[in-house]
Amino acid sequence: MMKQTKVAAAVATALGSLSAGQSVAQQPLEEIVVIGIRGSLTNAMDVKRDSSGIVDAISAEDIGKFPDTNLAESLQRITGVSINRINGEGSEVTVRGFGPQFNLVTLNGRQMPAANVATIGSNNIGTDGNSRSFDFSNLASEGVTGLQVYKTGRAAAPSGGIGATLNVQTLRPLGAGQQFVVGGKAVNDTGGDGTTGELSGLASWSNDDDTLGVSVFGSSQTRNSSTRAYNSANFIFGRYSPTASSFRNAEQVNEPEIGSLFAYPRAAEYFYETTERERTNGMLTLQYAASDRLLITADALYASTTLDSSHVMDSLWFSRQFERIEWDGNPVVASPVLLTEFIGAEVGKDFAFRNRDLSTQDELTSFGINFDYAFSDDLSVSFDVAMSDAMSGGNGAAGKNDIRAQVAGAVTGWQSIYYGGDIPVATAAIADGNGDGDGLFEAGDLGAQVVSQAQSDQEANIDQFQLAGAWDDGGPIMVDFGAGHLSTKMRQTRRSGTDHLGGWGVANTGEIPLELIEQRCTACEFRDHTITGVPNAQSLAPAGSSLVNLGSVTYATVPSPTGYAMAMEGHPLYPNWDFETPRVTSIDDNVIEEDITSAYVEATMDGTVGDMPMQVVAGLRYETTDVFSSSVQNVIDRYVWASDNDFSDEFTEGAQNVVETYSYGGLLPNLDFSIDVNDEMKVRASFSKTIARPEYGHLFVLTETNNPDTPTYLGGTATASKGNAALDPLESDNFDLSFEWYYGESSYFSVGYFQKAVSNFVGTEQVSQSLFGILDVSTGRPGTLSGDAVAALEAGGYDVNEQNMFTMTAVLDNPQDFPSGAADFRSPQEDSAFAFDVLSRYDVEPRSNDPLMTFATQQPVNNETANIDGLELAWQHFFGDTGFGIHANATIVNSGVEFDVAGDPDVDQFALEGLSDSANLVLVYENDIFGVRVAYNWRDAFLDDTNRRARVPLFIEEFEQLDLNVSWNATDALTVSLDGINLTEQGTRGFGRTRNMITFINEADARWMLSARYQF
Repeated sequence: MMKQTKVAAAVATALGSLSAGQSVAQQPLEEIVVIGIRGSLTNAMDVKRDSSGIVDAISAEDIGKFPDTNLAESLQRITGVSINRINGEGSEVTVRGFGPQFNLVTLNGRQMPAANVATIGSNNIGTDGNSRSFDFSNLASEGVTGLQVYKTGRAAAPSGGIGATLNVQTLRPLGAGQQFVVGGKAVNDTGGDGTTGELSGLASWSNDDDTLGVSVFGSSQTRNSSTRAYNSANFIFGRYSPTASSFRNAEQVNEPEIGSLFAYPRAAEYFYETTERERTNGMLTLQYAASDRLLITADALYASTTLDSSHVMDSLWFSRQFERIEWDGNPVVASPVLLTEFIGAEVGKDFAFRNRDLSTQDELTSFGINFDYAFSDDLSVSFDVAMSDAMSGGNGAAGKNDIRAQVAGAVTGWQSIYYGGDIPVATAAIADGNGDGDGLFEAGDLGAQVVSQAQSDQEANIDQFQLAGAWDDGGPIMVDFGAGHLSTKMRQTRRSGTDHLGGWGVANTGEIPLELIEQRCTACEFRDHTITGVPNAQSLAPAGSSLVNLGSVTYATVPSPTGYAMAMEGHPLYPNWDFETPRVTSIDDNVIEEDITSAYVEATMDGTVGDMPMQVVAGLRYETTDVFSSSVQNVIDRYVWASDNDFSDEFTEGAQNVVETYSYGGLLPNLDFSIDVNDEMKVRASFSKTIARPEYGHLFVLTETNNPDTPTYLGGTATASKGNAALDPLESDNFDLSFEWYYGESSYFSVGYFQKAVSNFVGTEQVSQSLFGILDVSTGRPGTLSGDAVAALEAGGYDVNEQNMFTMTAVLDNPQDFPSGAADFRSPQEDSAFAFDVLSRYDVEPRSNDPLMTFATQQPVNNETANIDGLELAWQHFFGDTGFGIHANATIVNSGVEFDVAGDPDVDQFALEGLSDSANLVLVYENDIFGVRVAYNWRDAFLDDTNRRARVPLFIEEFEQLDLNVSWNATDALTVSLDGINLTEQGTRGFGRTRNMITFINEADARWMLSARYQF
């Protein structure tokens, strides 16, 4: 498709400029250009060809028309770029194996702040708020004219992107003429609730002299979606011993060898989550050419995204008193195919339902002004100043991110979980002695467990200015130079707490008003998996049992978890429960400030080698960074033993402030060499040094403690983590070599090799130490209360397991209720109601003769290095004027630092996260009336987290996505399009050290968008 337009040419020229003040981005050009799908790919090819260093790009097909409906999903089409997805939509990018926290995002050359508390997103639920990662889903693609990915370092670019610097380009009105576009979309997430809409509009105006211009963009979108998932919570992992309390009484098949590695999940959970997203974007740009020498550009950006989600989760947790285990026989890490355990014939443990309201709002604002002044034909200078803010925080009731209301029935007398199918399934036998006694699991058997609330906020501010100059007298050498200052401040705050109403033991069954409970079926919501129960469960379970399959009976709090929590305020059993003033057990308040001062010079030299044109770009950037880290430290007074493997933390009054400072600096050189072998072929070689600043969470200087997940006598370990403000940035020496063959107007082939030698990766240093004088109530040491309990159990011939140890300790701790002491003890096998009653009524406080608790304390340190290399292949070909085209690329990456799945369970490992091969294939057909684009994306399995918990990593299974775009130019002004995203409804799957260690399974849905775009 051919069209005469100034804006397309101006955009193509602007793509070559990363620095916000460079005048080349402002020069209006007029030429005949190709637009549409082919035009977009051709412009991107021209950027790659004309840039120094290794640069890839994506450009708009026309004003207000970007190739993909999501910026991250557009970026994944570029070699070396992969993305992660939240709620089925692209969010953050990984470049050449470096995750989103190690890539820098700029808007028109200005560094953008990032804030993301990550409350919502299936297994991504959390409220940490310590991210440097920019979320591309907050920006509407219709307001963007181009994306550039700078894979090699440049002296003129701000530092911080060790993987790449990604620049988002928006429209500049001068040179664009008068353009007016309005668009509308009907969006249908096939897993959501109905069809939602999106409206957008973009207008650009300039006067007849092209000296005064304004462009404005606005969009508003609502999207509904859902997620269905299985989750394993976490794993018990270690070396196998048949005498361990979990195994000693179990019948076992394929029993692991003594000392070999084993792992089993702590729980089986299903959840169903519905989410509503509302996104609003607004952009305004003003340009004034005050004279032939002075151009003033001012712009503003506002983006707001709200996410509201509600989910219910069904869960069965193990007591770790197994009666039968069938192992998978894996020689690396054995994990179960089947687990069964007996809890009690009359009264069981909790069959729980976690109901959650999750709500966040992200806001991004940016204001900037640029003065571009030409002192002469040889010398031009620009001065750019900008202020940007990013905020992410709670948007629910009372500003909360996360309100959790958990209810349960104490009815699981026996349970079994089967891992041998496509998705784990579980079955429970009902022990209804604590309910109405009819042997069924009904709403009247429920009781309140806990209400948890979290309010987490992250705010990042960037104030920046840059003075940039360019000298070009028409000779063989051009010089760019400049200096600048960037001041960042990030504050993370979090208040959270858990109010134990009936507690984990479900102290008061039948207490919840039935109008606050609604029976549902989580398993019925799954689309790609059939959720049944454990095969042959009836023959495995105790004779005559009433069985319930996990997911088939779901109890949801209504009208919402928040409403339920409020309604329970007046409950006579909980007179002190107040939703507005919940119990706060954790307070975080962390501030990181970074002041970065920089200066750079870069020379571009043109010449020839023989008769071949050659260009050399040599640059040097000097930077200093001053770091200030401040944390409010909340001091834990004690851990209280609340039940079998649950410990609750108690805090002292008040808090203390901890402050650390640090400074670092250095030189960042770059050298780019290119030679045009002929009119079609180009060879490049580049060397650069880049850095990436440490993650915010590593710089926090507070000490956080975590209770053991089982009594320390039984192998539980309390853990702690401390931050370190004196971390150096990651440093990478980068080498790139590429060959590019531009053999047609829109066709090329390229192959590139890259190598990165990276030092100062953050590893972990661990020491064992006591903290804050906290005592350990569960050591089983002779002379302590828990030691007396262990001795009494052994004397009575009872197993020393979690449940028995806690129950006996609680009995000995309360002689007023158990005057006969150990003689009053009853095991669950003898009297399950007794064990349940003790569990729900008593907590065990530490005593003065308990020893200090030992914490395995970890602190981040710069102690790791890694070499990464890879191959990038790209091919783009259009078959003459037939309208058919193909765009394909592949990235193959290697690293000598990989996670050892057979590694020691007591040793932390360092490995590169996010490293994976990837490939794209895009098939194109278009003419003056119709356009079709079919896009396939593949990403191989990759390591997402080296230590999700207990030194069990998280790997993400390989992922494929197929997208479709069909467009119809109904008139010269009106275009109608149909977009289909993830047509095969590919979900995501996470696993631990082996693929049998299933961490989560998320289902995903296709998304369809019918849009109309009218250009005046």
